[in-house]
This record gives sequence, C-alpha cells and structure tokens, in this order.
Amino acid sequence: TMNLLLLHATVLLWALCPSMQNYCDKSSETSKLNLSVTYKLPTFTADFPIQNMVTLDGIIYVGAVNRIYALAPNLTKLSEYHTGPLLANQACGLTQSRPGTTSGVDNHNIALVVENIYDKGLYSCGSVDNGVCRRHVLDDGNSLKAIDEEVYCFADKVQPGQGHPIDADVVVSPSGSQVLNVESNVITFFVGNSEIPKAGNISGSVMRLHTISQRKMKTSQNGFTFFSSLSHMDLIPSLQGNYYLRYVYSFHSGPFTYFLTVQQVSKDTQAYHTRIVRMCSSDLVIRRYVEMPLECISTNKRRRRATEEVKVFNILQAAHVTKVGNDAELQKQVKAEEDEDVLFAAFAQGQPGSPEPTPNSAVCVMSLKHINNMFKMYMQKCNTIDPYHFTGSERTSCYNMVRASRGKEGMYRLQVTQFVQRLEYWHKDLKNTLVTSITVVPVNGRTVAYLGTADGRHIQYVNFLFYLLLMWQITKIPLIGPGCGQLTTCTSCLLSSKVTQCGWCDGRCTRRLQCPSSSAWSQDNCTPVITKVFPSSGPIRGSTTVTICGRNFGFDKTENFKTSMVNVEVAGAQCKLARQDNINRYVCVGNFTPSGHLVKVTSGHVVAKLEGFKFVVRCLFFFLNRFCFVLK
Repeated sequence: TMNLLLLHATVLLWALCPSMQNYCDKSSETSKLNLSVTYKLPTFTADFPIQNMVTLDGIIYVGAVNRIYALAPNLTKLSEYHTGPLLANQACGLTQSRPGTTSGVDNHNIALVVENIYDKGLYSCGSVDNGVCRRHVLDDGNSLKAIDEEVYCFADKVQPGQGHPIDADVVVSPSGSQVLNVESNVITFFVGNSEIPKAGNISGSVMRLHTISQRKMKTSQNGFTFFSSLSHMDLIPSLQGNYYLRYVYSFHSGPFTYFLTVQQVSKDTQAYHTRIVRMCSSDLVIRRYVEMPLECISTNKRRRRATEEVKVFNILQAAHVTKVGNDAELQKQVKAEEDEDVLFAAFAQGQPGSPEPTPNSAVCVMSLKHINNMFKMYMQKCNTIDPYHFTGSERTSCYNMVRASRGKEGMYRLQVTQFVQRLEYWHKDLKNTLVTSITVVPVNGRTVAYLGTADGRHIQYVNFLFYLLLMWQITKIPLIGPGCGQLTTCTSCLLSSKVTQCGWCDGRCTRRLQCPSSSAWSQDNCTPVITKVFPSSGPIRGSTTVTICGRNFGFDKTENFKTSMVNVEVAGAQCKLARQDNINRYVCVGNFTPSGHLVKVTSGHVVAKLEGFKFVVRCLFFFLNRFCFVLK
C-alpha cells in the first residue's frame, strides 16, 4: 500500500511540474528568402549559349557560340556577326577538312577583347579559326560601324581558307584562354592558354600553342609579333597533355599583370589548388615572373585559432578586381586605402583528387598591396623554387636582392612555396551553392558584389545598373537590386543593406513608392509579436519566472538586442529581464498580484499583447499524512 501511495504521489508531482513541451517553437520567420519571386526586367536572349561579354563606350558586345552581338544599354540588339558554323574554307587560315564532313563546325567564343589606341575595335577569338582572332573595326575616326561591317582575320597573310598563321598570330586555345589587353603606347596582349588533359579539341587543329605569352600588335595592324623567344613559356614536353592548368581570370593593377590559375600542386600528385601569377607589364619579354599558391579558408570564428577546424576552399571559380573606394567597412576589413585595388575571389571546395568543384563556395577579399607584400616577403626569404612545369627543375631559386637594391633587377622566374591564406568574407550563405561568376561595383559608399550561381540564380551582397549573364540570356538589373519581394520577413527586410532601399509596409517588404500612402513604411522597427507564454499560470505570491516567445523583441537594424527598447508587463506588473537569448525569446522574473490576465511587450514605440496569464492556488495532498502545501 505504501508503494502504491508513493506512486500516486509521484504521478501527482509529475503532473504539477512544468510541461516538458514548454519551449519556444522555432520562429516561423527563419526563412528569410523566397527564391521563387520573379521580376520583369529588360532581357536579351541569344540564339546560342553566351560565353563572353565586354563593354565599350556604352555598347555591350556579347560573344556566343556562332555569334557576336552588339547591344544598346537597354539590351536592344544593334547588330550581329555570324562567326559560325564554319566550313573549312571559311575559317581564318588553311584548315584541313575532316573526312566525311560536309557541314559547318560550331565556333565557340574563346575570348572577346576591346582596344582603344589605333581605332576603337573588338577582337573576337573563336575555336574554329586556328587560334587566330578576328578584328572588328568599330570606329575608324570617321564613323561608327556595325559589328559586322569591317571584320578581318588578324594575322599576316591570312584570310578565310587561305594562308598559315605565324607563331605570334596564334593566340587562343580551344581548351580555354585568358586574354588581357594592356595598352600603353602600343597594344600588348598577355595570354594564358589552358592545358586540360584529354580535353576535346573543338576545332580539330593540331597546332601547339604557347602556354603563357605576351605579344604586341604590329604598327601595320595586320597581326602580332613576339619581341623574342623569351616572350613565351610552355609546359615542358613530359607534362604536355598530362598536367592540368586552367587560366581562370586575368587583370592589370599598377605596374603588374596578373593571372589566376587552377592547377596541379605538383607533377606527382592529383591534388589541385589555385595560384596567382604576376608579371611586369612594361617588360617586352617574360623577364620577371613569379607565381604563388592562394587559398580561401573558413573557420567557425572570424579569427583563426589552431584548435579550430579549418575549411579549405581551393578551386577558384571566378574573380573581380575593383577599387576599395570609400566603403569604410571594406577598408577596415582588408586594411587598404580608398584608391587601392582589391581582389574579390569566389572559391569552391574541390572534389577529392579532382579540379572539379563541389557546390560549397566562399568569397575571399584581399588587397593587391597585401598580395604584393607576400610576394616580396617570400622572395626575400628565398621561399622560392624554379616552376617545374615550365623549367623541368624544382631546385631552390632565390631572388637577387643585391642587384635589385642597386636598381638592376635581373631576370627571374620563380614559384613561391608558401601558401597565402585568407579568411572568407562570405561563406555561411553559400553552403550548397556553386558560385560561377562575380562582379563588384561601388554604390553610394558601399561595395556591392553580385554572384552568379551554377543553377542560374544571382545573389546580391551589399551594394545604377548591372548586367547578369546567364547561358542564353543577359538581364539588366538595377544595382540596388531588382526588388524587395524575395525578403519575406520584417527582420530580413530591415537588415538588408540600405543600398537596396527596402522597408516594411503592410506585412511585406517594398520600396517606399510601392507602399500605399495610407500605410506606414518603416526602415527602423519591426512590430513585436507574442506567440506563447509559459508557464501560463503562477502563484498569487512569490517570484515567478516567465518565458515569452515571439519575435522582434528589442529588434533594431544592428541585429543586436537592446534592453532599453523593451518593457514587459505580466498581469499589470513589471517583469525584470532574467536573460534574453535572441530577439525571439524573453525570460523575465516578477512578483505578480492579481491585476488582469494580459501579457504586454513594448518594443520601441510599438506594443504586442496576449491574453491568458492566470493566478492559481495549488494544493498538493500527500495521501499518507493528509497535508496540504500551497505552491508559490
């Protein structure tokens, strides 16, 4: 009997304990983005997949398979040039026809480059033209010309179906190329040609191209010339066709020209990483060349510690160089001045033993000043070797500091053996996402990055007009963003960059002009909402801890909880803050006396109310001795 009574007492005590289900439900506002929202924006749809895009004097030039388009700023087509499909006698230079082939071959646009010195012109370099580029004269000083009006093979004594291009006129590779025009008093093309083992040769050409080179335009404007045999470097014969080297991005900053590559770590490994290559733009030959490994890393905290797990993003997907500008936050992040160049680089984690990326990305940002300081430090410390893929040697090779200090810097071709690692700038929002393109522009004192993804989405990070390039389309997007409708909650709306000009109106995120004049539009406050209070009852006397669930308690645009903004009353009595986990949970303690049943939260100037708090006197009978205890 005693055991039975104890069991009854235990059951009663359990029944009077706070419910195990008394916790705040996950906020319904956790979903911040509705990626299904669509906007009607100016769009140009090409007939074939788009591969490159450049602008000159406000005109947009688009390189696609078999087409070059000239578009107005509003994406209206001005003119087009058919680059393919081409028969053998239509390609630049003499091409041997493939047996049994009577139809044309698709011409992929490898590179699209503009020029400003002699005439305003465009170079379109296709996969079927034996590595030769075609020159489109756009303005000869007398009149503007359509993209298809004056076009010729830019190679000496080479015409469609006739002639053999000389070495210097063979510019691009079917495996992919980065071509950069660095103009001074002459036009100089810096070219990196990718080497992809077992890659299909699009054009069927067996011509061997230089891996990295620089060439200048002839004053006769009928082709290019190399200054000497030192104007190019090639993979050593044993690696040709057996070594992965992909040129991803090229740019010019200060006195240097840079390439970013993805390549094998060494000849004996199937590990891959990213390198940054630096050359002197003023050199007539490749006289001062150095490359250095580059990694983007992510940790759980912004400051790296040895005990933390480090995620390495090793495969570069896209990059963009821009000025720091007057974005104070970016200046602080990269420790750079307003007029300095910074590199935004989108990386992915690579598949094991493969240069192919996984859908997990991060963006790292670093100043060119920092990169050059790293080059200088490692070169001075002799953390350098010969680049084996170009020299066949891996011996330690040191930069001659003595000659450099005398202003007689000698020739060097070096590979830094140390990694340059940077903490990611953005990562948490790019999990399960493969970033494939990045464009960065300054807007109203902030730096805006636009990321294109493998599934055709674009993501705007704080922030006029931007052109989004997809496989078949170009879309014109305002730099402030296409709209606010994808932000589905008040908090996500108000926490978006001020550049987007979004605010909260009648339960949706809009711009001010889209909010009815009779409604309130706010960029500062979100109305608090109470969804649950527990316990739902308490004793008449004594201290009671009350947890209030909801959202937007003490919310401000810094996303920090501000106690000074919040006032809580339970049944007419003040409730003092015990702890506050986030803007969706508030725990307070109060001594309550019967004065209604209302729970009220005031956040800033807006109030949320919920009926339902009760006062009770609880008795617990202990059956054996019939005592009654009042619970408080």
